[in-house]
Amino acid sequence: MDSPSHSPRVSTTSVPLVLAVDGHSWSYWAFVWLGLGSLLPFNFFITADPYFRYKLHDSKTPNSSASRLELSYENAVTLSTSVPNLIATILVTFVCVPYIHKYRIYSSLSGIAICLLICFAFIFVNVNQWREVFFIVTMVLVMIQGVLCAILLNCFFSLASTLPSRYIQGFVAGQALGGVSVVLCSIASILFSNDISVSAAIYFLLALFVVVSNLLTYVYVEKSHLLQIYSSSIQEVNNEHEPLLHSSILDDNAIDSLNITALALRQRLMVAYKHTKWNFLGIFLTFVCTLSLFPAYMSKIQPAYPSIDYPHTLWTDRLYTQVMTFLLFNVGDTLGRMISAKIQIPSLLRARLLFFICLLRFIFIPLFGLCHFPNTNGFPYVFKNDFIYASIVLLFSLSHGYCNSLNMMYAPRRVHAQLSSTVGALMLMALTSGIFVGSLLSYGVVALYGDAQPPDNLHFQ
Repeated sequence: MDSPSHSPRVSTTSVPLVLAVDGHSWSYWAFVWLGLGSLLPFNFFITADPYFRYKLHDSKTPNSSASRLELSYENAVTLSTSVPNLIATILVTFVCVPYIHKYRIYSSLSGIAICLLICFAFIFVNVNQWREVFFIVTMVLVMIQGVLCAILLNCFFSLASTLPSRYIQGFVAGQALGGVSVVLCSIASILFSNDISVSAAIYFLLALFVVVSNLLTYVYVEKSHLLQIYSSSIQEVNNEHEPLLHSSILDDNAIDSLNITALALRQRLMVAYKHTKWNFLGIFLTFVCTLSLFPAYMSKIQPAYPSIDYPHTLWTDRLYTQVMTFLLFNVGDTLGRMISAKIQIPSLLRARLLFFICLLRFIFIPLFGLCHFPNTNGFPYVFKNDFIYASIVLLFSLSHGYCNSLNMMYAPRRVHAQLSSTVGALMLMALTSGIFVGSLLSYGVVALYGDAQPPDNLHFQ
């Protein structure tokens, strides 16, 4: 194989034609919207955390006490999402990747919408007598949603990787915008509504709206001139992997056909990994570093007052974390992904330098350790100013969005067009694995600094 770094892709020769057909960038913004909706359901499960703990609260216990189910909700959601998501990503990567088919996308979006609709219906049901059943049903819905999201992301990343790099950049930028929109909804609900059930109803209705609009958006993308231009290369990818989907038909040659196809698939994955390993490892380390700190550790950082006896106000108790941590992180993440569309330093040919920058981000772990974290292990509290904390959060999130987007854009360009969708699936596996490892590492980071203070909002009046 020729050097993939210098070989032109099919997509690069058609960019002028795409820009002529898509002069108003409708297809680009369609991919932004698809990215926004791809991670929004999981974000809503996390953001609606007060509602679920309200439903799981045991009325027989004092209001100041949290039930066992309440305390285990966040960890259960994390595990119920990350484990099935990782398993499903590995399966669709090594078994039937990257088959880009509209029915996979339609069925995944429809399944996610059904899960959200069931959760919306539970708002109007009194579950006091069967809280354990409600908890189990909720976790099952989260697991189903995690598997469907893995299939959906596999299709979208594989599809975007066969197109010019601006489209995969738009898709990952849309994922960050989804986080911003959820945080803004959370802040608005805090300011304008004290009814937890009403807030949850708004959350789930908005999520349903986004998922349904994603269905309509993909219908537009599928019929657009953009996919008509690249339909030949996409169909070539699908035809190459189609035998995998029909290997269940038992005949005399079924086993031999399956073995040959599986061997070819492993070879394609190894070739794709060989030429994109620095981008693969860069994405993996980017998400390991980020998830080890955000949100488990950073959500516990308190206002930088010289004394822990600071006044309890709406800002300190409810808005500080939402604004200074979640909103700033998601805004910085979005800006980082958008900047990568205009500024691409280091260049495509300096993959090792980009990997080193991703590795260098682990310096944020000791930096955040110097902020006002309620630790019990004697670590110094140095940054006694909220502007310093905000600056670190912005730099942390900007670097996350920039490194993630740049690696995602570069990887498909390092191989020939026939392997671009395989590379997209590999990058998704790196992302999912990084999230899983980072989530596990977050427990160690919190334990390192010694979290002795439980959250203030473990009860509902």
